[in-house]
Amino acid sequence: MIRILYLFFILLTISLNAKEIYLDFKNNHYFDDKKLYDALGLKRASWYQFYKDKRAKIDTKIVDSLHEILINFYKSEGFYHVSIDKKESNSSITFIIDAKKPVIIKDIKSNLPKSYKKLIGQKIGDRFNASRFIESKKLIKQKLLKEGYCNANLYAKAYIDIVKNSAKLVYKLQKNGLCHFNKIDITTPKDIDKSVIFSRLNFHKGSKYSSKKVSDAYSSISGLEAFDQVTIREKKSNELVDLDIKVKKRAKTIRKEIGIGYETNLGPKALFRWEQRNFKGDARKISVDLKYSNKEKYIKNTLFWPAFTKAPFFDDYYLDFKNEFNYYEIEFDKFKERKLANYTHLLKDYYNFSIDSGIGFERIYITKSGEICNISDGHFFLLYPFLNLIIDTRDSKINPKYGIYSSIYLESGLKYLASHSSYFKLLSEARAIKSFNNLTIAIKAKFGFINEFQKRLPESKKFFAGGAYSNRAYGYNKLGATDSKCKYMGAKTIIDTSIESDYWVNNSFAIATFFDSTMINEKTLFFDTSFKSAVGIGIRYLTAIGPVKFDFGIDPKNRSQKALHFQIGQSF
Repeated sequence: MIRILYLFFILLTISLNAKEIYLDFKNNHYFDDKKLYDALGLKRASWYQFYKDKRAKIDTKIVDSLHEILINFYKSEGFYHVSIDKKESNSSITFIIDAKKPVIIKDIKSNLPKSYKKLIGQKIGDRFNASRFIESKKLIKQKLLKEGYCNANLYAKAYIDIVKNSAKLVYKLQKNGLCHFNKIDITTPKDIDKSVIFSRLNFHKGSKYSSKKVSDAYSSISGLEAFDQVTIREKKSNELVDLDIKVKKRAKTIRKEIGIGYETNLGPKALFRWEQRNFKGDARKISVDLKYSNKEKYIKNTLFWPAFTKAPFFDDYYLDFKNEFNYYEIEFDKFKERKLANYTHLLKDYYNFSIDSGIGFERIYITKSGEICNISDGHFFLLYPFLNLIIDTRDSKINPKYGIYSSIYLESGLKYLASHSSYFKLLSEARAIKSFNNLTIAIKAKFGFINEFQKRLPESKKFFAGGAYSNRAYGYNKLGATDSKCKYMGAKTIIDTSIESDYWVNNSFAIATFFDSTMINEKTLFFDTSFKSAVGIGIRYLTAIGPVKFDFGIDPKNRSQKALHFQIGQSF
């Protein structure tokens, strides 16, 4: 007890004697203050705290350790002769930096393939950066494993001459042969069939090995949300890789969520979700969702059944089953809709490709808000098969920086199977994303058309535009087709394009500019109407669930037409 009290008084004394002062830098010609503060692990006031001093505060007791860290930082950046003095006052301490001459890369010897040379990250004439050199080795090894070379030998060495201030980088690579998956052992609880886990693998015995395939398998198995623990162990023997996959069933299977929020498109909303994971075993999931807002209300029941059946003609591939039953009410600009619907899906995700096919039926009730020509009210019954194909090579679904996304959706009403209307609907989309340091450029385009063969479709099955994912000068679904007599009609042809640039000021905050352009026509495959455009600016703040976005768009030809949008998640 006496020792504890003695230690307490020592810590108390240290705490009382602690003094915080500001840290400044002088003669830091090569790096800005933010870079140096980050290197020292110090935080400053945020950009929006304009009323606060932008210098970091430090405890006087850690000055010497920070001094040593800063010297090591400069050396890692190629300044091997750096000297740093200290100048103190009552309120601040200043590190006076004399970086001296840096070490320059004079030669790079490499037998790396062209795609690997890009990973070096430094070139002749650059200042040598030890961190980038270490990172280059890591990236090359990761690329080798991703491409299937699990037995590759990489020799990478940096020769530094601090007298001549020069560096020579040497990379020697021996890929050896490609590796392949061999034995795959799967261990599951009694009520979960091994086929469920097997269906999440985008490879089989004999497939070319890839570290990305293994990480994708881990993500896909975890995505079933039926397991508390997923482990995948690799065992390499020459050019063969064995896998041992084990899962531990989730202890708590029931999850309830309730929340309130706000959507630009719909206003205030309330949500409730009840979900049971591992329903009746085999990682099945059943859920009930409720949503209430002024413009949209629904109740939805969903059953998901992984590895429901084997794919026709492909014994090693399984299809998942999903059934969605819902009652839905939504208010459009000139009409209201109530809908009772059921959608039955057979779907499969495989690497960068996914397919979703099924049958949908909808009983729709349309009520017009006043007299609007060419919009029919009453009830409609639709029965249709649908098919959705997606190719997605984006590096992230939350906030992509690179990649291509393309999709095509097909739907066809079947009047001979009691559907009120026979029609064909196509909607295709393509996105391309590329980043240049802190700048991300995204181009997006949608094209769709509807061909009616018998009777009219309900207006809600046609195309509307406007909103956070469309033309941002307009509110959600506020941009409809027109003819010589009618406005606010659903369209049978749509072209919806967007180009956006996001400049990331730091790791969390970005400023965006965008240009959207939309053409919609009430006739099938007619393109004689003018495009409606939107120009605007926005901000992005990155969170764990994706970027929080605020966008303001205005029609440059009609400046009274403008809209403000809020959303969570990237639109490309």
